[in-house]
Amino acid sequence: MPPSLVLLSYSLYLGTNYGSQLLLVDLQNNSISEFAQGTGYSKELLLLGNPFCQKMPSSENCIVPQQPNSSYATPTENCVALSCNAQQLLSPNCNCANPITGILHFRSFSFSDFQNGSYYTLLQAAMMESFKSDQLPVDSISLSVPLKDAYDYLEVRLDVFPSGVYVFNRTGFSVITSQLNNVTFVKLPDAFGPFFFILNTDNYFTGSNKSSNTGIVIGAAVGGSVLMLLLLMAGVYAFHQRKKADQATELMNPFASWDQNKANGAAPQIKGVLSFSFEELKKCTNNFSEDNALGSGGYGTVYKGTLPTGVLVAIKRAKQGSLQGSHEFKTEIELLSRVHHKNLVSLLGFCYQLGEQMLVYEYIKNGTLTDCISGKSGFKLSWTKRLGIAIDSARGIAYLHELANPPIIHRDIKSTNILLDDQLIAKVADFGLSKPVDNNEVHVSTGVKGTLGYLDPEYFMSGQLTEKSDVYSFGVVMLELVTGRKPIEHGSYVVREVKTAMGNQRTKDSSNLDAILDPALDPGKPLKGLEKFIDLAIRCVEELAANRPTMNEVVKELENIQQLAGFNGNAEMVSTSKTYSETKEGSFYHDYNKKAFFEYSGTFPHSEIELQK
Repeated sequence: MPPSLVLLSYSLYLGTNYGSQLLLVDLQNNSISEFAQGTGYSKELLLLGNPFCQKMPSSENCIVPQQPNSSYATPTENCVALSCNAQQLLSPNCNCANPITGILHFRSFSFSDFQNGSYYTLLQAAMMESFKSDQLPVDSISLSVPLKDAYDYLEVRLDVFPSGVYVFNRTGFSVITSQLNNVTFVKLPDAFGPFFFILNTDNYFTGSNKSSNTGIVIGAAVGGSVLMLLLLMAGVYAFHQRKKADQATELMNPFASWDQNKANGAAPQIKGVLSFSFEELKKCTNNFSEDNALGSGGYGTVYKGTLPTGVLVAIKRAKQGSLQGSHEFKTEIELLSRVHHKNLVSLLGFCYQLGEQMLVYEYIKNGTLTDCISGKSGFKLSWTKRLGIAIDSARGIAYLHELANPPIIHRDIKSTNILLDDQLIAKVADFGLSKPVDNNEVHVSTGVKGTLGYLDPEYFMSGQLTEKSDVYSFGVVMLELVTGRKPIEHGSYVVREVKTAMGNQRTKDSSNLDAILDPALDPGKPLKGLEKFIDLAIRCVEELAANRPTMNEVVKELENIQQLAGFNGNAEMVSTSKTYSETKEGSFYHDYNKKAFFEYSGTFPHSEIELQK
């Protein structure tokens, strides 16, 4: 069971019923000013960016989370505590010995999780197999401290332990060091690619013949270095040839390295989108500069980019450890590559290289509906345009429900996932949580995911997802369009308060709504079709799914409202040349974050739910 979360009057209280799988509570960049500490929650809680952290900057919940350093090392076989002398190390087989030590350098590795021991287990097994097949006197090897150097090469420390003795003799030392720089010596796992080995020659041979042994070591090192140089030249040539072959293979199958585990499933099946290289997207975003950043969230950052053809694009780059994950990446590629509608954001391509997951979309100039409602975009939305935006969005969702094959439930309809182009045509975006539905299925039983405030209460309680869940979320967006307010903020819930203002009945008298209408709409003037619009929105947010209309019915009713009101669906927006700061002071600016919000007394039962930012 996850903890109960209560957010009232800027205060945060975590209950005491914690599930074992709740490892992280991320509430960064909210308005939490008080936090009841000492509740017993021992996992990670992030409150950075809240007023609480201004008062308590030293709190462990207010510290910027640090990426963990790689700490992998080959495990030992349950060794009894042994004390080795200064020149010796404990081998994985629990023997004190003087190993050959150096660094393995990998130039074209294809993974980024350096703490995933499975990669090094495969590498260790491959190297030991090669030593045994050549009958070299090697007892075991140890791999440790993997990290990336300044050239983005992967470095791994290698210790090679002698078999049956404490130290390698000169012959064994020379043969092993030479073989480690032989590119044909070992067949490495695909994830590592070509490598070269740099020997640590400091004081390997010690004793009465130290000077002689040192000369042998230096001679072996020089000889090995010459051999390494020759092999490196051959390796570079082979690497370039292999790279050309890999590039050709990648063009044919960009998901050849897809990790087909239980969570990710089979590799994505795509249609009609481009595969971009990491370097191409790095170049078109000016090395992912901050100046090109459009926004960020739990998944990562969205950048504005310009392709060599001059086409503007938006590039969503997942960060390491992103909450989106490979499953959502795969879902969005597969769905957007086969659905095409003017009210859905178009996916142009993707990048799946070097551990990166990036999606390339058409660039939508005016940003999110949330920014346009709040005034951040520099213009106000007239009632005419708001009605047009509602119709555009509804048509996109209805297409997913009615015409996509198989039908698709979006599962995260909200104002931040509705984008507006330069003509204020609305396009539905972000399909990471979407679910395809078989034509003969009434509902899909699945874990509850979505955004608090937009969640269908019936889906929340039962875990049964239907197309009516999208209808509920869209009804909340409709109420945002008329009130200019977020669904839930400071304990206020827009659905409850609009219903209260309407007197819990259908009415054509909008006098009760003046207090909650967006001031930018100029409530003093008659707004044709407003009452019917609100009536439709309230039916969309009925608690029982059976009482809600379908999205197709919603589209038809909105079109009727537009026609009866005499609106031109292509009417132009009301614009301004003011900057955002000037807009905020203007008469039409609506503060989307103001405190004059409704009271919200609704409660939610415990459930396994993944909330989106």
